[in-house]
Amino acid sequence: MFGMLKLTPPHGWGAVAWELAIVTLGVLIALGAQQFVDGLHWRGEMRDFRTALRAEISDDLATYTYRRDLNRCMTARLDELQRWLDGWRAGRPSKLTGPIAMPTSLVIRTTVWDSRDPETVSRMPLDEKLEYGSLYTEFANAEVHRLDERAAWVELGDYDGATGLDHQDLMRLQGLISRARLRLRRISTNSDRFIKKAAALGIRPVPNPEWPAPDLEICRPILGVG
Repeated sequence: MFGMLKLTPPHGWGAVAWELAIVTLGVLIALGAQQFVDGLHWRGEMRDFRTALRAEISDDLATYTYRRDLNRCMTARLDELQRWLDGWRAGRPSKLTGPIAMPTSLVIRTTVWDSRDPETVSRMPLDEKLEYGSLYTEFANAEVHRLDERAAWVELGDYDGATGLDHQDLMRLQGLISRARLRLRRISTNSDRFIKKAAALGIRPVPNPEWPAPDLEICRPILGVG
């Protein structure tokens, strides 16, 4: 046994050390190459995700600029409806000469953000990730306002062609006018804030050329006389 412990490699321990160093170096090179390839892969994933995310946010912001011109028409239509309502309350009934109509609204898209890969997002700087998350939280809140605004205008449409308003109608109509005004104000105020917030990230609204043109029916006066 003692004799076996004295055995030496045929080419000496120096050769063994050299071969071991070569193997170790090969392993380190392979690991480094794998890390380099992985780094390239995730940088590409991050670049593609960030590009798609910023395009989606830009598109969502443009849904607000899309309706800016209609906001004036919506305000004018609500003013008309308020005068119509006040006239009936004062015993001076009048009629509407056209449909109340409904403002065109576009849906906010969150597909890119909702389908984000946790491993990709984990490589994003924390402050950037929080900024994007905050914007999408704002979008979700704005969508609540948009949907309720749309519901209010649908109910206002129940008065198309109305020739008489009783007390219950007057009360309901006032509630719908106030509700539509509130939602319009919230959407307008919030959209200005969203656009400024996104601008800090270098993102601007870019309308989609495939969007339909806004329906301008709501911009035509409908309050008649007598």
